[in-house]
Amino acid sequence: MYEKLFSPGRIGTLTIPNRIAMTAASASLSQPDGTMTEEMLAYYEARAKGGVGLIITEMVSVDQERGVLFPRELNGDREESVASFRQLADRVHPYGTKLFAQLFHPGANADPKLNALPLLSASPARGKKRGQAEEATREDIAAIVQKFGQAARRVKEGGFDGIEVHAAHHYFLHSFLSPVTNHRTDEYGGSLENRARILGEIVAAIRAACGRDFPLMFRISLEEYIGPKGYHADTGIKICQMLEAWGVDAINVTASGTDSKLSQSVEPMYYPQGWRKHLAKAVKGTVSIPVLSVALIRDPAYAERLLEEGVLDFAASVRAHLADPQWAEKARTGRERDILPCISCMACFAKYDVEGHITCAVNPETGYEAHLPPLHRDGDGRLVVVLGAGPAGLEGAWMAARRGFRVILFEQAQEAGGQLHLAALAPRKEKILWLRDSLLHRCHQEGVELRLGHAPTVEELAALSPYAILDATGSRPAVPASIPGAQDSPLVCTPPQILTGAVDIREESVVVVGSGMTGLETAEYLSARERNNAVLVLEAAPRLAPGVQGSNRNGVTAVLEINNVVLLTSRTLTRVGTDRVWFADSQTGEEYVYPCDRVVLALGTVPSRPYGDALSGVCPKVIALGDAVQGGQIWDAIHQGYHGALSL
Repeated sequence: MYEKLFSPGRIGTLTIPNRIAMTAASASLSQPDGTMTEEMLAYYEARAKGGVGLIITEMVSVDQERGVLFPRELNGDREESVASFRQLADRVHPYGTKLFAQLFHPGANADPKLNALPLLSASPARGKKRGQAEEATREDIAAIVQKFGQAARRVKEGGFDGIEVHAAHHYFLHSFLSPVTNHRTDEYGGSLENRARILGEIVAAIRAACGRDFPLMFRISLEEYIGPKGYHADTGIKICQMLEAWGVDAINVTASGTDSKLSQSVEPMYYPQGWRKHLAKAVKGTVSIPVLSVALIRDPAYAERLLEEGVLDFAASVRAHLADPQWAEKARTGRERDILPCISCMACFAKYDVEGHITCAVNPETGYEAHLPPLHRDGDGRLVVVLGAGPAGLEGAWMAARRGFRVILFEQAQEAGGQLHLAALAPRKEKILWLRDSLLHRCHQEGVELRLGHAPTVEELAALSPYAILDATGSRPAVPASIPGAQDSPLVCTPPQILTGAVDIREESVVVVGSGMTGLETAEYLSARERNNAVLVLEAAPRLAPGVQGSNRNGVTAVLEINNVVLLTSRTLTRVGTDRVWFADSQTGEEYVYPCDRVVLALGTVPSRPYGDALSGVCPKVIALGDAVQGGQIWDAIHQGYHGALSL
């Protein structure tokens, strides 16, 4: 099975045991000085143990004075890092996995608060972290080129197997390649040959430091996707051909560039599997060195097909391996159904600031490998009742069963899934059903007894004499009594009513109140051409979609713009009438009247609590999970279900 996927591959002189590559993503699990921690070592070791052929680490900074992006990122700019790199190599190599370090310089996008010296770019630029970068002088360029070479040497001395140089995604090197950010008039500006000159100098510096036989790969944005001012695939291909001529051993094809609103580097749920395979194929047809590409690969069978078709030489992904470190081993042993699926929900990035490091919505163990709570198999057949078969209930059920408890899961609906069903009804969100199916599969594997279409009474529960109850009864849409008319106006409805078809709105004037993802996706659904509604979205905060991860926000707002949806921020709903609404400017208090046919309240949820406090009288151990505690996202539901089961 998967003959191509599990055949050896080569990059330069290096043989890699299979064609599965885990690409770079900032885990931020290092020490503040950029050296290894047990957390980081365990994180990468789990993926090596899972059968990945090649791991490309998160970004390794080559410049600690001007090139720090995150507080806890790997440091390649000091000799002390050699021993640290050796620790990681020693943890990964016993499993046969090969290890590359991704060397990078963030340029204008470095965090100005973390850098002692002013930031640098090809030309003066404003970075995404609000830093102002100066134009790099020839002396600056020469110094950074040498820093790449010396960092590569340290990585090699630390036992790594190769190097990837990050020259994409609007970082320092990409700022030279792009005509949008490179306005220089010297030998590093103007023609493509001049703009790419710094890449050739870095190749030479790394070869001088590490020798010709040390594998060297470059990550390149083949397309910038920023309109006519940016470069396109024809230019990207020429850059790849230059790299091959300079002696680079492989190309990692990606996309996106400066100020790109859409997310071609880290795609949200809306993008289909393999959406940019054409870019890898274009490079593969014009160079003779191996081509890697992160093409949103989730399915081993699809990866195999891309290899068979000659689209790429290595199937690369990072988020698939965050969701399931055993992805490769499960594919190799014919257990594809057991793979925990990445649904591209972007929680790995959305939760970054909260948790301080990388995590995963569908796998609560990601980022915590060094401190996993022990899985005590001490259930001894004692009964655990789970109320509600949403994501929190399903996760709690299978984990409790895995511990040896007998588990009965009640769900009042006729099918399991809970809020996952509703979420999947939004436009372009079908991947959410992958998670539902995976959770159900795991429940069946562990012998969970599902009783669908039934909400037990308190008396029924008492008769079962359960050891514990996991209350995952979910939530209902919030309809605030504090807004006059909200609870009794015929205009008012909620997102579930819209998305399920209970309320069918066509050719009407609709006000959507709230610009979280639920509100925005409901607005997209309502503004579709076949419905022909005129949609206005009101948001009380000064910024649209507060708290929503940027890629998710941009993915839906781009469609809303096409659909002519009007988006107003700093606007608070104050009253709902029978044919109009009143809203006020959140900053000035000025009130407006807006005639409309419908009002959709997308103001979050409140716990349903159908049993009130009665469950405590059934058994002493009652644990509320997910939306039954507080309205949240998939990440919150899965993590609470996991930890709830472990706490039994």
